[in-house]
Amino acid sequence: MNDIYSHIDSHVDESIEQLFELVRQPSISAQKLGFDKAPGLMKEILERNGFDAEIVPVPNDGLPTVYGYMAASGDSVNPDTAPTLLFYCHYDVQPVDPLDLWDTDPFEPTRIGDRLYGRGMSDDKGNIGARLAAIRAFLDERGGVPCNIKMFCEGEEESGSINLPDLIAERGDDFRADACIWEGGGRNLNNDPFMYLGLKGVLGVGLSVSMLSGDAHSSYAAILPSAAWRLLRALQTIKDDDERILIDGFYDGITEPSAEAIAAVEALPDDAPEWLDTFGVSGFVKGLDGENLRKQLTFQPTANIAGLDSGYQEAGLKTVLPAVARAKMDFRLVPEQRPYDIFDKLRKHLDKHGFEDVEIEVIGAVNPYRTELNSPWVQLVAETAEEIYGRKPVMTPNMAGTGPMFDFGDTLGMPIATSGIDHPSHKIHAPNENITPEDFLLGAKHAALIIEKFASDWG
Repeated sequence: MNDIYSHIDSHVDESIEQLFELVRQPSISAQKLGFDKAPGLMKEILERNGFDAEIVPVPNDGLPTVYGYMAASGDSVNPDTAPTLLFYCHYDVQPVDPLDLWDTDPFEPTRIGDRLYGRGMSDDKGNIGARLAAIRAFLDERGGVPCNIKMFCEGEEESGSINLPDLIAERGDDFRADACIWEGGGRNLNNDPFMYLGLKGVLGVGLSVSMLSGDAHSSYAAILPSAAWRLLRALQTIKDDDERILIDGFYDGITEPSAEAIAAVEALPDDAPEWLDTFGVSGFVKGLDGENLRKQLTFQPTANIAGLDSGYQEAGLKTVLPAVARAKMDFRLVPEQRPYDIFDKLRKHLDKHGFEDVEIEVIGAVNPYRTELNSPWVQLVAETAEEIYGRKPVMTPNMAGTGPMFDFGDTLGMPIATSGIDHPSHKIHAPNENITPEDFLLGAKHAALIIEKFASDWG
């Protein structure tokens, strides 16, 4: 592999410039910003790196996926018998707000010291760039890749992948592979290689209640109903002070984690001091710490109020009785909870407590998923990580966050593991998102070694 690694090292400036090209193009899916050009650029870059690529329309007028296929080629390689590896990525990014907290223009890639700044620099355009650097090394040094490779570059991951299940139902066979590398992975705070094998699901819900035909002077609060108080009282019924979610049947069907999964979480490093410092708190809910803290984060579902909006929030005082109140919630789900089942139970819960007037709508729905720790695919990715990073990887059964793994791991039936360029210092989803060239190179070399070992060992 020395020829491949040397190519990755010697062409790093070209690879990073290609990444900069991706970052310069806005692609904020939540705001549908930049998608007049972003899919075309993603397709062009895949083609530039040897893929047969297409812009795939997404059902329900969703933002398109960009898909690329590269057949195995080279000496003694037959694409008809070679295994197929899928790289899942997404080319959409988070909104840049609050813009005033950025030190640089989010869409003008900037190098400051040993860090490269820009929205999507890490999540997930940096991972796309690192994988393409690995693939380009095989093409230039060996004339082809040793296995079939598919690149699935989603355009709606950061806004909930709401249309992905319908796309998989229509064209899933085109995207099927023998194994999948997911978007994340990289190093943790201790600089150990870090892998996660699953993600929580999510149900995103919008709630609203309207009590008046229009806003009123606040003096009428003595006689008129308040939409804000009405919504607050409805929200108060959903969770108690001990963090127990009170929706009937909410916990039904949850699969208890395996002994191996529990042991993996118990063995994770203690990041609690860094979390306390990062978030500026003196303690965690329910006094959690140690293994119980990590188990709560990994294995338990949540009910979170993500936003509240009613009335006047600008400078000074406006004495108004708002006509409407709105909230957004997200419920993080664990195997085998299902978002639309939880939505139905939430509707029944609100009706049971007399809040039939509170309207709710689904704004995001993703199923949870985990690959088993003892999967041969997990072992291959872990062994290659140890070879690249010189340390045994730290593995967690699932991250606390969400992504559409279920659609590939369960629906399409492929094992999934992670490998990437991530590091906690990258500030993904936040102002001043960044990577270092070292992160990029390590992620590219790990991707290259996975390709090599997969081609020779899999099947």
